[in-house]
Amino acid sequence: MEEKQPWVTCFFTDILLTYMEETFGKKVIDYPSLFRGLEGFETPSDPKSFLKDVHNWVPLAVLGELLLQCEKISGRKDIAYHAGRAYFDPHKKQLPSLFEIIARVLNDVRLVLIYANLWGAVQTNFLNLQAFERQGTRPGLYIFAQFEKHARPTVGTMHLLQGIAEGFPRLYPFIEDVQCLDEFTQSRIRDILREFPDYALLSEGDRLSIRHRGSQESIVEAIKVPLKSERIPVSQEFIATMPDAAVVSPMDGRITVLTNLEETDPQRRAHALSAYKIVKAGVVSDGTLAYSFPQDALYNAPYSCIRFVWKERVNPPREVPVEHIRREVSQLLFDYLTQIKQTQVRMIQNHLEKRRLTLENIYLRREIEREYRFAGIVGKNQKLRDLISAVRSIAETDVTVLIQGETGTGKELIARAIHYNSPRKAKRFVAINCGALSETLLESELFGHERGAFTGAITQRKGIFEVADGGTLFFDEIGEIAPSTQVKLLRVLQEGEFQRVGGQESIKVDVRIVAATNQNLEDLLKQGRFRQDLYYRLHVVPVRVPPLRERTDDIPLLVSHVIEKRKQSINKQISGMSPPAMALLMAYSWPGNVRELENVIQQMMVMGKGEILDVQDLPHEIHGKEDEPGDKAKDLKVIARESSPSSPKSMAAMERDLILERLQARRGNLGLVAKDLGISRTTLWRRMKKYQIEIRGTGEADVAE
Repeated sequence: MEEKQPWVTCFFTDILLTYMEETFGKKVIDYPSLFRGLEGFETPSDPKSFLKDVHNWVPLAVLGELLLQCEKISGRKDIAYHAGRAYFDPHKKQLPSLFEIIARVLNDVRLVLIYANLWGAVQTNFLNLQAFERQGTRPGLYIFAQFEKHARPTVGTMHLLQGIAEGFPRLYPFIEDVQCLDEFTQSRIRDILREFPDYALLSEGDRLSIRHRGSQESIVEAIKVPLKSERIPVSQEFIATMPDAAVVSPMDGRITVLTNLEETDPQRRAHALSAYKIVKAGVVSDGTLAYSFPQDALYNAPYSCIRFVWKERVNPPREVPVEHIRREVSQLLFDYLTQIKQTQVRMIQNHLEKRRLTLENIYLRREIEREYRFAGIVGKNQKLRDLISAVRSIAETDVTVLIQGETGTGKELIARAIHYNSPRKAKRFVAINCGALSETLLESELFGHERGAFTGAITQRKGIFEVADGGTLFFDEIGEIAPSTQVKLLRVLQEGEFQRVGGQESIKVDVRIVAATNQNLEDLLKQGRFRQDLYYRLHVVPVRVPPLRERTDDIPLLVSHVIEKRKQSINKQISGMSPPAMALLMAYSWPGNVRELENVIQQMMVMGKGEILDVQDLPHEIHGKEDEPGDKAKDLKVIARESSPSSPKSMAAMERDLILERLQARRGNLGLVAKDLGISRTTLWRRMKKYQIEIRGTGEADVAE
């Protein structure tokens, strides 16, 4: 488990799922969506069973998504509270969890609460619980609850905590009623409002105001107040169970605790810890979901303080024989050992599966690195060799790169080559097509968003800058970015930090930027559609990818590469391409570049009938139109006769020699040869076939033996 990743046991998810099934029947929970967007956590094959097994662990985000779905289905914001209370119904016939086993063995509410810190430690890795007892004017048993910064409490998690705290005493027949009273809470007003997007929080000095975004009406108001603290003695039984990372550490047998009273002493007020006190109560809502801010309630405290009040029945419980207790506890422990065995078996299976996936991942990473360490860039043309040499040098640095080239030339392939040959190759390469997203969606994709930032933002979401942290971020079609987004992108490039949409906290990232465009950015600058300062930030090292028409000698290599790569998926035994067909491919101008070539080859492989792809398999636009009968052929004979008027050779021999001479002069470029001779490429190809003229990979032409 990552140190900063908050995790919880499926004890909590089981509580929610059990209650939803009992109360709402077979309402559909969208299980795959609970795990969507989680890095390093694969969706279980049977997510429902996984989430109902109290021995499993999941990221806190899974619990958060489940809470949101339960709230939406039930139409209640406090659904988790009711689920927590109902889970401990003593009439249920279910295999008890470890929580219930220990609670029954202790057989005392007070003793269970004394061990509160252990409950928090074994069920989460982010929640500290600490119990203490206060005597004097405000006697009672209290629990501090403190969520760590990376797992701030939501409405749902606080309701669930309260529901469980009020629920477990129901295991005891001698408990008539129990209540958990909030003295003050760590819940932040701003975090609560993220779950209610129709409301905004305004801050003016020490006063907060919740206003409806539409009517601008003030719904709730709060003021910042310093809280009074007091030192109270702690008995040995509480100190004995207190963890090293306590919410409040004891000194000399006492702890200094906050109260829900305002500090009035002028000298102490300056140093007192504070919270926001509700001075105007109100309710915020989102459809049927509602949350109430009670009068005088205290929010934004350093931790939460819960007071326990319970009532025992008048008739004392009948004394249970020791032998009966032994048998019951033994049975509970044996049941639990059975669960442990099942868990251990699953752990071994998971370990084997993890090892298999690790080896597979290593293999795939090597394949990816092999693919993009220039093995995936096919060609021997001098312009391409110069480009690869430049990429090798660029990859060793951490500079921003702007890749320019026509559509389909392989700009993303070059970007991947830069990444997988750089020191960042162990981190992620993340690509985004700027032209495929609207301005609003692009900003959310880049920077992420907070919950409630806009309609439909029901959860917090990381942007690709966070996802690519430590790696490379590739912006394809960078010229399509809107001016407003250009400003924010420029700030990230300059400062290395940004804010999520709807957020206020700055997030620092370390990302290498590689951008690509098929547009002329200088023209966009003149038109005012691209910022000059952003252009110079991106234009640190420009790279130009040559179009395919400038490296036609690479076409045979590319054709062989595509055939070899695709023949297994197409399930055909295709061994190559005929020389005439290859000649026509080399004569074509390829406006769509390598991408168009790959599509044409795949089309030929699908539609072709034989092992060798031939001219008849070419698309119509490649082999050209048919000649009118007699027209061009006659022109060719005239040209041949005029070029050697006194030659003793036959007309066929002169025609063959003329074609050979033109092919040699034009280095096998059929388009130029056909233009010189005044015939179409199809006619030229037919004459070459008639005279058995072949073109080698070097572009030289000769008569086949």
